[in-house]
Amino acid sequence: MGHKKVRRRRACRCVRGCFGSDGSAAAEFALVAPAIILIVAGISDFGMLATNSAALAATTRIGAEYARTHPADIGGIQNSMQSAMRSTPALIFPASFPQSCECDDRMSVPCTESCATIGRAGPNRVFITISASQAFTPLVPWPGIPATLTATAEIRLQ
Repeated sequence: MGHKKVRRRRACRCVRGCFGSDGSAAAEFALVAPAIILIVAGISDFGMLATNSAALAATTRIGAEYARTHPADIGGIQNSMQSAMRSTPALIFPASFPQSCECDDRMSVPCTESCATIGRAGPNRVFITISASQAFTPLVPWPGIPATLTATAEIRLQ
């Protein structure tokens, strides 16, 4: 066989599908592509979950810092948290931020009473619990991923 005929046969084989693969690459891609897409969606969903959870936790700490100086200003606490969290969806707040009181021996007392009047040692310790929630929608509905993220911070006022 001449040199020109061998080159033509090789050229024809390459044009037809690179040495007889005849669509196997497309079939392999069709099998692997859904798995790759699912892995990418999972990585992005868990990344968004971690980012939103961290941002919500930081926002509740900002609300707790505001509450340290203005514990009775519920609207101000909510506004400081909402302005710190500039993402959508909006934050969901409880109707009020609960306060609790205890004495030095860690016994709970009503905040309207003094520890000394009920015979306990020390001044009242006043705590306020700041919490917020935010809806979370992943790209793929994974089992175990919550639809609502919640963060709570508790501070001691006295």
